[in-house]
Parts: sequence; structure tokens; C-alpha cells
Amino acid sequence: MSFRRLLFGFLTLAMTLQGASSFAIPAEGSKMMIAAPSPYAVEVGKKIIEDGGNVIDVAVAVGLTLAVTSPYYAALGGGGFALIKMNDKVEVLDFREVAPQATGPKFYLDKAENASRDGGTAVGVPGFPAGLYEMHKKYGKIKWSKLFHYPLQLAQDGFAVSGEWASNTEDAAKRFNNGGIKHFTYDNGKLYRPGQKLKQYGLAKALKEFRRSKNKGFYDGVVAKDIVDTVKRTGGVMELSDLKNYKVRWLEPLTTQFLGYKVYLMPPPSSGGVVIKSALNLMEKLNLNKQKPLSVDELHLMGEILARSFRGRALLGDPDFHSNPLDLLLSDKYLSKMAKSINLKKSTKLSALKTETAVESSETTHYSVMDAKGNAISLTVTLNGNYGSAVVSNRFGVALNNEMDDFTTRPGEPNMFGLIQGMGNSVQPGKRPLSSMSPTLVEKDGKIVMTLGAPGGPRIISGTLQTLYRVLANGWDMDKAIQAPRVHHQFLPHTLFVDKDRFSPDVLDLLRKRGHEIKETWIARVVGVRLNEKGNLEAAFDSRGEGAAGGY
Repeated sequence: MSFRRLLFGFLTLAMTLQGASSFAIPAEGSKMMIAAPSPYAVEVGKKIIEDGGNVIDVAVAVGLTLAVTSPYYAALGGGGFALIKMNDKVEVLDFREVAPQATGPKFYLDKAENASRDGGTAVGVPGFPAGLYEMHKKYGKIKWSKLFHYPLQLAQDGFAVSGEWASNTEDAAKRFNNGGIKHFTYDNGKLYRPGQKLKQYGLAKALKEFRRSKNKGFYDGVVAKDIVDTVKRTGGVMELSDLKNYKVRWLEPLTTQFLGYKVYLMPPPSSGGVVIKSALNLMEKLNLNKQKPLSVDELHLMGEILARSFRGRALLGDPDFHSNPLDLLLSDKYLSKMAKSINLKKSTKLSALKTETAVESSETTHYSVMDAKGNAISLTVTLNGNYGSAVVSNRFGVALNNEMDDFTTRPGEPNMFGLIQGMGNSVQPGKRPLSSMSPTLVEKDGKIVMTLGAPGGPRIISGTLQTLYRVLANGWDMDKAIQAPRVHHQFLPHTLFVDKDRFSPDVLDLLRKRGHEIKETWIARVVGVRLNEKGNLEAAFDSRGEGAAGGY
């Protein structure tokens, strides 16, 4: 039977089971496991395992597949971060988008209010293709061209769009440029419904260029020209030189100790590592693990810990352009002061260190791959908003980000998600915007035992932290930890966000009596893989969204 028939048979079953995992057990294997937001991507990853690929080969193929099946958050026109453990070394790969050279701190002041959100002026220089290529160049095992076989089949032969695909595309359709209408609707504007097949011949040609010429196939050739021409036609200032000069960064991770584990975290320009490291420290100072899981006492303390951990986020920015005060924010003196400020029975409000932080984009995705030897990758990629800028390249159908809105584009004014950023995050040519993406690895006795992360703006941090905590402190398996109800507090607004319809009214009333303003919403979508006590690999995805977990 062909791969295509096997894949679509599997997907028919998988799509009927999505959302049922809140009562599931983790998918288990003993060789290599994958957790990702798409059944297509997991099934392609499994084929690469069968072909002899290592963790990085699988991660590249999964990323290429997501670029085909999930363009609203994982297109080639996006960027992100990865934490990678290969050959006994943990490294950070930063492939975040950067500001074009023709931009600057005053770039948006004379433009329309939505200029950093919609159209060509919103587009940062993409980094996702460079990230995939550079990680394979450094660590890949099987031939680069072999990783494109299955994603190309899905692009050329088509795939049945999911409910999530149809809903996100409908939401973005009114913002699409002509390229978006051309590539993501049919008959010049009709919307695909769940189960209908989408074929992407333009994107298939772009993937073939990327396969044939590697990095140059995206950043210096016909694909690059298509992107730049489209950005300029929609008002942007990106040049071919911006794409040609794009570079990834290999960085050192932040690390911390928690309950006998070593945790590897993202450094700036992600704020996630700083916030999670602060929170884990406060959890130990307050002996949070002595509280009964999901009790009112524990949830109250979790919210207060998160609020204080987020307090310094607005002080952060791209380390190539900004001096980050990590010595202050991660110092024992400061964190001890934060711990002492927490009232065990009442929510308390502190003054801000600098500026407000509120809500970011949810159109991000994450996937994790891990083998039995402890080689692992935790990778988060984003377009920022749904379909990013809603600009899609005319010839090749590459959806482009609106990452420029993650900068401080208008000092003192909120961005598209209500976020008022610090000046350390101002627009500068070649600069990367601040992010909450938080790919995370956990090590025990010198071996990686867990990889996890999430989409969800600042709620990425809360979701990743609480899943990490449930496994390490409460001893829960990967699926139970991921599906558990979560809370989120980001300091400002002074609100405790809680998982909608996952807490009883009695629990919420008791939290209100402790002074919490409660708002029900969704708290990220975590995926992860861990090595359990039996030596088996557990993989799980979040029932809050579409996804899959599998391997061998």
C-alpha cells in the first residue's frame, strides 16, 4: 500500500479522535517519539524514523510538513527558536525574524495604526527556512533532499483540510492580499470546508527550490524575489539584501536547577526562560510542592508566583541591541524579596518595574522530538498573528509573518494584542523582537528526560511551566500533566486567567475571595515527550487544539 493511502487512512481515524486525549494515556515508544500539532506532521516524522533519520532529520521533515498543512502559524515565512541536545551538548538555535534594514524606531509613526499588523509593512525577514537548514547542516544524518519527499507529496497531491485550517483561513480571508486569495481559496474567494482537499502547486515549487539549492533556494533566488516583490506591492520596504543577509544565531541556553533536575531554557530575545527560571526559584522558596495539586491554595500561589515572575519582562530585548538586566531579575536578593511579598491567603499587587505587559498572539506552534539516547529538540515557530500579515507571496504561496508588531512600534501605545512594550524592544534594522516562545529541555543525571513547549503568547510560559511542574513535582505522566487545568498571571493586568470550563464554580469563587480578578480563557497548547521511570518514551499533545503523538 502507498504512503499516501496509509497516511490518509490514518488521518481519517486521527481526526475523529482529536479532542479525546483529555482522558488518554501518553503514546509510548522505546526508540523515538514525536509530539506535534498535526497528525500529518507526526506521520511524516515516523516515515523519516523508518528511513533511518535522527532527531534533527525528523524535526526538519515535521517542520516542512507543517509549512504545507498549517500555514496560519508554521509557514516558511515565519521564524522561531529551538533548544537542541545532540552529541552531549545543549544549544539554542535562534531563527527569529528580524527587522528590514529600511526600518527604524520612527518607521511607524507616520503610518496607519495597523501598519505593523497588516500588509507589507508588518513583515519581518523570515527565519524558519534558515533554521531548518542550519540545524540539518550541523546535525542531520540522512540526505537533505530525502526530507522533502513526503511534504512535497502533500503539497502537490493535496491534503484534506481540518476544522482548524478552515476556521483560521475564514478568519483571515478578509485581510488576504491577492496572493492569499489565490492560494488559500478556490474560484477566486470561496472558502474550503473541513475535509475538502487543498493542493499547493506554487508552494511545491518553492519547496523544490529549497531542496535543490538549500538555503539559497529560499533566500537568494526566485523565491526571495517573489517574497520581496509581494512585500513591496503591499507597502513594505524589504529588499533582496535583507533576505540574502539573514543569519541564524547559535546561543547558550539559560539553565536552572529544580528538585534535582537541570532545566535548559531560552535566553533573550525570548522572555520565556527568564520568567520560567524565576518561577521555578519561587516555587522552591515557597515549597509549592507541599500544596495539594489543583487545590485553591496551590492555584492561588501559582498565580502569585507567575505575576512576580512576569514583573520584569518589559525590561528585556534582543541582546545584540539591548543590555538585559538578568543579574537583577534572576538574583537571589530580588527573588527572595518577591517570595516575601506573597501573601499565602490574599492576592497582592506590586508596582511595575517599567511598562505594562498584556496579551500576545496565539498563532504559534510547537513540536518536540526525542530519542531513547536523550537526543532531543524542542522547537517553537510563529507567524505572530493568524496568517501573520495576511500577505501571501503571489507566485509561490508563502504566507508571511507580521512579527514587526512584536516590537515597540509606537511608544506608549498597545500593539495588536494589547501589549505595551519597553524601549529595549524598539524597532532597529536587523533586530529581533521580544518573544514569549519557551522551548524547554529537562536533564536528569546528565541525560535529557523531557522536551516540551507550547503556542499561546505569554501563556506559552504559563503552560510550559505548569506542565513541567506537574511532571517533576507531582510525578504525573506527560498526558495527565498536559491536559490538567492551568492558570495564567502576567503581572499586568492584575488578573488571574483560568482555563475556561475546566474549574468548578466553587474553586473560582474561593479564588475571588482571596482577591483574584478571574477571567476564563484558554491557557496555551502544550506538546511534549519525556523518558519515564520504566525507560519508555511518552509523547502527548494538548486536547485544547488539534495534534498528534507517535513514533516507535
